[in-house]
Amino acid sequence: MALPDLSPGLKLTILMNLQTESILFIGHGEWSQKVSSIIVQSGSRLEPIVISARNFLASEKQALPEGRNLEDFNFIWISTFPDLQLKILEKLQGSNSKIILEKPIALTLKDIQQLRSIIPKMRSSVYLSQPWTFSKLWESAATQIVRNSKNLEINALRVGNFERARISPSLDWSPHDLYLLASLMQARELGIESLELLSSSGSSEEVLLDYQVGEAVRVNLQAGKSDSRRAYWRISVDDQNCFEIDFDSRTITKKDRSGEIAEEFDSDNPIMNMLDNYRTCSSDVNWGLIFRLYSEAILATVRNR
Repeated sequence: MALPDLSPGLKLTILMNLQTESILFIGHGEWSQKVSSIIVQSGSRLEPIVISARNFLASEKQALPEGRNLEDFNFIWISTFPDLQLKILEKLQGSNSKIILEKPIALTLKDIQQLRSIIPKMRSSVYLSQPWTFSKLWESAATQIVRNSKNLEINALRVGNFERARISPSLDWSPHDLYLLASLMQARELGIESLELLSSSGSSEEVLLDYQVGEAVRVNLQAGKSDSRRAYWRISVDDQNCFEIDFDSRTITKKDRSGEIAEEFDSDNPIMNMLDNYRTCSSDVNWGLIFRLYSEAILATVRNR
């Protein structure tokens, strides 16, 4: 588009405005603030704006900055508790902005049923907040897992001492690995019928899920509360340790007869990788699989109460 004959400074301002995109965070907790800082520090053209979820539900116009409306935002990231997320999602059914749902997306089976009803009615694409799925770390790891997909056993652990008042640690920590499991199934082109839950157990503080994925992959997921933070996937082939993915150190350690080799991903920025992907691609979330994984995690945590 040709610009009118304006001063160089004004032309530059107009060009910068044309290139700027905006992302609205509905929910002004620590996570929204943290992600906003990551976006700004990355030098992205995305401009983050954070507002209160409750204020938005009470009055959309008053919650948004003066002069702004929902159509101004390329992304809307709903970052609040699941019950509020559902209400906000219903309110955004006619929005054209790409919508991101923070984890966990559900705490009860009723939440799942409501999401099943709402998602098909959305005008725009709905995505999951799953940065690790778009990390260079996971890209490399998933390639190696698919390559060694016979007689494969995966032991995944994700625990920490962070605990929120209204969300149990088991359902706060487990979605990371549920999303990675869904990503792995997609990479191996496996349908939901290829997933078999062998056993499950849990409580509000911990959940354990044991899956058979296809004919030759076993996945054990453990997530919840612990005094120390740990997050890893340990992969073995034919009962021999093959490699470990450490999500905290962002390292893949491969083990063979000659020793260990570490592949490091220090400069990886999963959040920006995810947003860059969502900017150009339509949502490919397998909602049926995601709803099933959440349902099985929820059932495991309430069964023993």
